[in-house]
Amino acid sequence: MKMLTAKQIRTRIWLIFAVFLGLCVWAALYFQQQSKQLLGSNFTALVVDVMQAQEDVHVLKRSLSYLKADSPFFDIQELEKAKIRIQYRIPIIDRKVRASVIDSRVYEPYLTKLSAVGAALPDMIKRIQRSNQDSENRSLLITQLTKIELDMAVSYSELHHIIQAASDIERRRKDQLLLLIWGLISAVFIVGSALLATLTRLYFHKEELTIQNNLDHLTQLPNRRYISEKAQAIIGWRPAQIGFAIIDLDLFKKINDLYGHPAGDEVLKHIADILNHHIVEPNLVARIGGEEFCVLFLNLSQQQVMTLCEEIRVAVEEAKLKVNNSVMIHITLSIGLYYHEGERQTTFSQIYQYADQALYLAKKQGRNRLVLHDNAIVH
Repeated sequence: MKMLTAKQIRTRIWLIFAVFLGLCVWAALYFQQQSKQLLGSNFTALVVDVMQAQEDVHVLKRSLSYLKADSPFFDIQELEKAKIRIQYRIPIIDRKVRASVIDSRVYEPYLTKLSAVGAALPDMIKRIQRSNQDSENRSLLITQLTKIELDMAVSYSELHHIIQAASDIERRRKDQLLLLIWGLISAVFIVGSALLATLTRLYFHKEELTIQNNLDHLTQLPNRRYISEKAQAIIGWRPAQIGFAIIDLDLFKKINDLYGHPAGDEVLKHIADILNHHIVEPNLVARIGGEEFCVLFLNLSQQQVMTLCEEIRVAVEEAKLKVNNSVMIHITLSIGLYYHEGERQTTFSQIYQYADQALYLAKKQGRNRLVLHDNAIVH
């Protein structure tokens, strides 16, 4: 399974965070829109109901003025229709007001008055119909009807103001809540950004440490740990063609003794450059330690692997290496190679052992040569 790099991990983390933040912003905007719509529709409907009910108060007031003046324009049918509307609207307003967020102690007195009006009005209109011949009773009914009209006018007017005030308070609360939500989203963004930045730095630092642990600092080639783990993983896939070469510089100790360790380091870096020039992916090259290097060959025939190894040996043999800014030296190397074709069960330690045996033979047979495992001497 391919491991993600720090850059890929950072990109995915920031993408997830961006999606999360986008969802938070969308939720806040949706809440803002819905709360305004619901708030406006609930209180607007109440205000409309109250204003329509106030029209009935105007009808009642007009009928009352006609009744006081004993005007021929007084129409008992109009008053009867107003009574029906009043009896219909009072329970609706009562139910909606009680279902709202308004404190019941504020509106209760006015709903009580309206309920009393709704209960008394039908009997009052019947008595008006029978009062045409009784002037004293008529005067009393007008007084009572005036009180009903006044109670309705005051109740509806106060309810109107209460609803408007409650609407303003509720709107301010919603705005404050929205500010709080946006503040929380901003806080989440700031904290999340800081956290994600820290996480990505940690991942990046972890990858740097991993690279450092798997890299030879002198030659910048993978080290023994990396090639061991990587080769074992590849061998586990049972590739059809695999080759493994151990490369050892001949008489390298003499270079350190004659020219010093800095000169030896320059030689090792030059050898690493030659290996990097000849070895391309998917093949792997690494420094095992000291003057030893190794190469893992994949998907190449035996002849191709041996040709590559020979090209490396010749390139090193023909190279003129300048050390200590002045001295030109000559160096050779020996290569032990193991190769097999066809799927087979093996381990890295086994192929390493086979290649090491071949290297031993290359050294024993005079150095500066390539030896294939099973003692097949190539050069």
